[in-house]
Amino acid sequence: MSVPFVPPVVQTEKDSALKYSKTLTEHLKKPCINLISRPLTVKRACPPPSPPNSPRQHGQRLLVSQQQQQWQLLRHHSQRIHQMAASYVQVTSNFLYATEVWDQAEQLSKEQKDFFFELDKVMGPLIFNTSSMTELVRYTRQGLHWLRLDAKLIP
Repeated sequence: MSVPFVPPVVQTEKDSALKYSKTLTEHLKKPCINLISRPLTVKRACPPPSPPNSPRQHGQRLLVSQQQQQWQLLRHHSQRIHQMAASYVQVTSNFLYATEVWDQAEQLSKEQKDFFFELDKVMGPLIFNTSSMTELVRYTRQGLHWLRLDAKLIP
């Protein structure tokens, strides 16, 4: 009763999006390379260091502290962007997979009109954005029951 799905040969926008989504997914599986995660090194100029409490030494410590804060902020934003991109790719992949399954189901429903006509007659047709979840579950259970009977999985 099952008919193998034959994908179309024509490259569609969905196929293109799926290809790019897979590419991004593979890229994002690699560990996030943080060029900015290296420890901060401050190169001192030729003059000898100032005494610990001098204004010059205080200015150098303040500059190093500000630079460290900027690096930490930049690293945080870099990681956040990576996480958001990975999340976007996951949502896109899920959407594309659902679209693919929907297309297969639509094709099968066209090929099995008699089955769905009888199911609609017995259970009532499902209507998009109107049918309840309960109606959907009952409809699906009845259809599965008939398929099991047809396949002789139920005595």
